[in-house]
Amino acid sequence: MPIFSRSLLVVGCLLLGLKAQAQRRSVADIVVVPEVQVELALPANDYVLVALGVAGSTDESAPNTTSAQLRLGYEHFWNERWSVGATLRVVARGNNGLVELPGLEGNVVPGLLLRHIGQLGKFRFGQRLGVEYLNTSQISGATASRVVSRLRLDVDRAFVLSEKLAVRPRLAYETAAYLRLQRDEDEERERVIDFGSLRAEAGLRLSPRFDLTPWLAYQTSYLNSLPQFDATGKQVSGGRTNIITPTFGLDLRLTLLAAVREADRLQLPTQH
Repeated sequence: MPIFSRSLLVVGCLLLGLKAQAQRRSVADIVVVPEVQVELALPANDYVLVALGVAGSTDESAPNTTSAQLRLGYEHFWNERWSVGATLRVVARGNNGLVELPGLEGNVVPGLLLRHIGQLGKFRFGQRLGVEYLNTSQISGATASRVVSRLRLDVDRAFVLSEKLAVRPRLAYETAAYLRLQRDEDEERERVIDFGSLRAEAGLRLSPRFDLTPWLAYQTSYLNSLPQFDATGKQVSGGRTNIITPTFGLDLRLTLLAAVREADRLQLPTQH
């Protein structure tokens, strides 16, 4: 069975399990996430990425919902199908700030990734497996850290409309789960998957050096907390809860080609 098919089967089984067991569902306010990227193209499809993004909620009554994120990355391609890379995210946020996945912890977040790209006709299938170390610095001076694994599956296809314009519709789903090596007996049992993000986008290739990518995502936090009941015994909060955050984004990317020819380059989506 191809690698993509196996990964899709695993994610599908996990999602079915989550849907069958979930008891509560709530929808948060819309979040807007614009990001500016500069990508330095290197030989053999390698690249260095510098990106700056901000995020804010449309709920004006909610305080401390604005955040900013600086992303740095380097990716090396062994061949047209396999690559490996290193990332670093530096996040400044309010108490309820959101960048990337809702509720994902960490202020300084280094990570590693492994990517596989397959081709089926004119469709391109991608699989990205990442591991990140989430380090959170608190006002009191204390620090906390966790390790999270992230798996993303995506499919896209390019449509060349003219010499200067190409459109690449793309659909991606990503899951994230904290790595838990041990849990205390009195600790609340956590969900198998902590976060999920279903993203649809339409990448606009306006020139070899400039991309514009509007996107829409439904991002979900999968929680499990102590149930709360009213006087009649009806559960009013807590328990197994899915919090969905609709997110609108816009990625602006400038590609510095240097000595690399555009015709020889494998261009990744702006989500990287």
